[in-house]
Parts: sequence; C-alpha cells; structure tokens
Amino acid sequence: MNDQNESNDQELIRKIRHGLDLAAKAANIELPEQNGQDLPTVQLDQPVSKIAHEIGTILTPAPLFWFHTSFVTIGKERGEFELMTTDRFRTWVEKYLYVMKPNRAGYTAATMTRDMASMIMASDLFREKIREVKSLNKVRLPAWRGSSEVKVDPRQAFWLEPESDFQIELLPPGYDERTKTYTLEEVEYRRDLPLEEARTFLTEILESFPWAREDENSNSRSTGVHFAAMIGVFCNCLFKEGTIKPMIVYNGNQPGSGKSLLMRMALCPVHGEPAESSKPNNEELRKILDIAALQSKPYLVLDDVASLYSNELNRFTNSPVHEPRILGKSQTEKRYNVTQVFTTGNMLSLAEDLVRRCLVVDLFEATKATERRFENELTPDWLCLNETRAKFLAALWAIVRHWSENGMPAFKEARHTSAPQWASVIGAIVNHLNPGLLPFAKRTFSLGGDESTAALEALICSIASDLEPSGDEFTTAELISAAEELNLLEAIAGHAKDQRKALGHRLKKIRGRTFTDKRNRKFNFGKQDKSYGAVYPFKFL
Repeated sequence: MNDQNESNDQELIRKIRHGLDLAAKAANIELPEQNGQDLPTVQLDQPVSKIAHEIGTILTPAPLFWFHTSFVTIGKERGEFELMTTDRFRTWVEKYLYVMKPNRAGYTAATMTRDMASMIMASDLFREKIREVKSLNKVRLPAWRGSSEVKVDPRQAFWLEPESDFQIELLPPGYDERTKTYTLEEVEYRRDLPLEEARTFLTEILESFPWAREDENSNSRSTGVHFAAMIGVFCNCLFKEGTIKPMIVYNGNQPGSGKSLLMRMALCPVHGEPAESSKPNNEELRKILDIAALQSKPYLVLDDVASLYSNELNRFTNSPVHEPRILGKSQTEKRYNVTQVFTTGNMLSLAEDLVRRCLVVDLFEATKATERRFENELTPDWLCLNETRAKFLAALWAIVRHWSENGMPAFKEARHTSAPQWASVIGAIVNHLNPGLLPFAKRTFSLGGDESTAALEALICSIASDLEPSGDEFTTAELISAAEELNLLEAIAGHAKDQRKALGHRLKKIRGRTFTDKRNRKFNFGKQDKSYGAVYPFKFL
C-alpha cells in the first residue's frame, strides 16, 4: 500500500511539474533547472508581509547574506562579496523558488516586478530570515571553539579565562554560524605538517633577507615582527570586531631591500595578490581609509610611501570604531575596526605618536641592492601561486596548531600599548615557536631619510675613488669641505643651521654599508670615536 501511495505522489508531482512547464511556456518564462527536485512556490495574491516572510524562510539556507546594510552573495571567482540589487534579485530568486501570479486559470509562474522585489528586500520580515555575514575568507583560517564566549581580562597577559575549554580549529568551508564568516577553500593545504618542517621551511625562506641588527649579534626584533605579521594575518578570525591591530611597517635603507616582498609574503597566503595604494596624499588617504572601513577590508597596503605623518592614519590605526563617510553622500556609517594597515617605505622617519601603533621591520642592505644575489630567488608571482600559498598556509597552521595542542601557553612579555589583545595572542604563538624572536622588544635601530641619500652616496663614492687601496679616514669637517667642493652639501644637509650636525646625522644612516666607487672597488664606510672626535674610515675590501 505504501508503494502505491508513493507511486501516486510521484505521479502527482510529475503532473504539477508538467503544468508549471506549460504555464512557463505560455508566459514565455524559462524555469530554473531542478536537478530532480521541485522548487517551492510563493503566491503573489497575498499581503507583501506574508510574501516577504515566505520568501525569506525559503532563502534562509541559500547563499544570500546580510552584510552591514546590504544583501550580498558570494563571488567565488574573485573571492568577494557581490551586491544584491533589486533587479538582480528578481531573477536570482528563481533558482530557489517560483513566484506564482494569479490568473483566470489559476496561477502562472512569473518573474516578480521591480517594485515587488524592492518591497521584499526592504521588509524586516525578510531581513530577519537572512543570515548575517561579517567576513569572507578565501582559505580556511583558525577560529576559537569552546562552550562559552571569549572574554577579555585586561589585567592578564593572556586574554582567555583560566581553565576555559577553548581550543583552536580551522573554520569549515562555507558558512560558519558562530563566527558569521563564509569560507572559500580557494587553496587546499596540508593540515598535519610537523612543526619542525614548518620551522625549517620558513627559516630557509627568510634567512636571505637583510634583517637590521639592533646590536652586533641580534636581528631578533625585525625577524620576530615579520613572523608576528604572518601569523597575525593567518589568525585574523581569532579576534573580535573592533580589536586594535598594530600597523606593520617594512622599512628599508634603500630600494630593493626586500620590504615589498616581505609585505606580500605576510598577505599572499591568506589573501592572494594584495591590492596596494601607492603614495596617496592626505585627501586621497582619507577616502582610502573610508572605503576600507565601509567594506570591512581585513587589510590595507600603503606601498612605497615617503613618510608616515598623518593624523588620519593615527586615528584609523588606534580606534576600535570608525565612522566613514559614505561616498557621494554627506552621511556617515559606524563600522567596527577590522582593517590592519601594512606600509612599506625607504628610510622612513616615523612620528613618535605613530611608533606606538606600529611594529617595524627594519631592513639594512650593506651593498647596493642591485648587486645582491639570492640563493633561491623569490618573486611576487611565486608568492601568489596557489602551490606556494599552500606551503605557507600549512606551515602557519602547524605553528598555531602546535601552540593550541600544548595548552596555548601565555607569554607575559608579549605587550603592545596600542594593541594589547592582538599582542597577547600573537606574541604567545611567536614565543612558543621560537623564544629568541622578540617582536615587541624596544626598537633601537633607526632609519630615516629623503632624496639627500643619493647625494650622500655620491659624496662617499667620489672621495673613495681618489684613495689608495690602503684606504683612509676623514673627520666630519673634512667631509663637509669635500661636499662643498663637489656642490653636494646643500643637497645633503639642506638649509640646516648646523650643517656639521646635519651631516653627522645623515652619516649615521650609512655607517656599516658597503659601496662601490667609480673605479669599481668595493669599500666599507664606518665610524670610529677618537679623543679629538669622530672619524669615518674608508676600508677597501
């Protein structure tokens, strides 16, 4: 008897489907593909509130989401949210349901009108049925899992409650209700890589970069900052909206030192090819920051900037909430801070109030960058390959997984005045990987400069070209005299009242570097303190 009933039901469904097909042909409408399943229907001869509620209920599991103040879908090809407009909604919805228009014969499948689509999308009854999404991830990222909420305790070095049951897991592909994130699996990567393999891979990649040394034996701060940057980007979903993150600054002593390559290395595994904004003026910067806030961008790159003196940037990097101006309108909208700023530049002079908000990677290449040779050449294109991204992602997950599996030990020295929560988590992970990496140590290395660098190098190389192979040493006064003879003093020291002091300050920036003179001889430019003052020796190599 049950078999007979099932047969009758299937015959009824077939007849309904056939009737819908006929109605669609009569209305010159092509019905969506069913893949063996029949779509639900919504009748249009009822109050709009009921129509909106019914359509919203049907679309609850569909890939339509509420993002801030707009409905969006997931653009899987570009890995971006795509705005749902009323015109687009009219036909998009037909993949999931039929709207049925009454006529004399009963009901006919129809495409909803623009006015109907607008009324439905404006309805609270429709909105409350659509899932909220806060971010879109291109790859699977770590997230907290536990029976309670993550709570901040500002008195502790670490921000999880003692004896909590929290652990870290990778977000699943698709929508995650707890974090309200949607994850694309743009790159699949190994999830069981041993920690030592991860450590070896990253160490070999990074060992050829010219990390600046804070003292004779240590480059632990700048290297540590880069590790923190990579891990921080990967662990973005561990932090709530509004969590302040430090600006990451890659500061080189000359073009070609590797600063932009390292910036891409931090971002490419998670985001692919990073979008960059080069050298914006103050007005352009304000618009760029507003767009980043409105779109809840996870990162913002300011590449190859000349300086970092900006009140707008100060506020942006230090506030948990932004109120960006909507483009083309006079009104603003409140947004939580989710954007981390990455900046690159040469010889950057950092404003004191901005240094508190930054973690700085200093790179110091002693030779001309164009003369440097890597054992393994790294390129931006290589970093963006999915195969390369998979290797970095596997290594980063190995680091985070090992920390989580070992009880997530805290590190009391992981402190940052502007970003305490971010520092407590990321610093603990970095310390667990290698206690010798010190991203939050005091920065004592200083780079800073402008176009006078080229004039200063020209002076040094010109002097060296006239020296014997045994070399020589010069006082500051002698270097000033040489600069005057070569008409380079003004270019180097500008209009400083004390040109001797200004030149001495500039010379500090190139001490320890290796140059090539006009006779193609390599020499080292240094400094020695003697009883009568400082001298600068030229030593040929």
